Amino acid sequence: CSDDDNIYNRLIVHNANVALQRETQKRQQHEMLSNLHVTSETATTTMSVGVIQYHYPNGKFPQHIDHCNDRSWVYLLSLGCSANFVVKGPYHDREKKKQMPFQFNSGDVLVFDPSSDAAIVHGVESINNDGDDFFPSDSVGCPEEFRQYRFGVQCRVKMPDPS
Repeated sequence: CSDDDNIYNRLIVHNANVALQRETQKRQQHEMLSNLHVTSETATTTMSVGVIQYHYPNGKFPQHIDHCNDRSWVYLLSLGCSANFVVKGPYHDREKKKQMPFQFNSGDVLVFDPSSDAAIVHGVESINNDGDDFFPSDSVGCPEEFRQYRFGVQCRVKMPDPS
């Protein structure tokens, strides 16, 4: 890792922590947020973090392409219950490959280019009731919500202009 890579990693972790701390504060006030967003900037990098809470079993997010043509990358982190997640690129159509959902487990990370040229289709088909598998009831410090919901944490990092 270069020093620049470490800066991005630190920004991702910092902003994800800020977003999740806000979620925890709301939870303590008996208000669960379903969507939360934080933005941070340095001289060369802009990063935003969003958190979406998906309820079991009907939590969904339609398949889509982001069309973010701003030199950014997306890091998706899954926490809590697993999601049946679809991701496919343009090669699927050319090679007549069938799209298959995969189980996006708690702690898994997916990184992709959100540009129109990359044309990465992605979405959540459903949420599994498996939070207890990842977070047993005797887990110390585990938020109860991780056993009942999936939290999708999206970090979007806009890379510096090469000029």
